[in-house]
Amino acid sequence: MEEKTPISWSFVSLEMLAELHDYISENSNESSADKYLDGLINHIERLADHPESCPPCRNQKLKKLKYRCCNFKNHIIIYEYRNAVVNILAIIHAKRQPDDLDI
Repeated sequence: MEEKTPISWSFVSLEMLAELHDYISENSNESSADKYLDGLINHIERLADHPESCPPCRNQKLKKLKYRCCNFKNHIIIYEYRNAVVNILAIIHAKRQPDDLDI
């Protein structure tokens, strides 16, 4: 059996995950927030088996940095695959422009 690629979460991405949970909880309910984040995390965990399955980001700034972007429902997962590790850098709403991100 092939070893899984480690997944590392940046502090910023963990903050974004917590903010997303709070937002969904406030605007819907905690159960919906838990379910959405479970799906999001499961989606990210698939990268351990297929770290290059998502394409390079379309945003030119992120593409130059060799970041990859995955879509999950209304959100984009921004990550880099470097030194055999998947580094989760940010989770943003699909309508947000990544140019103002500090990642």
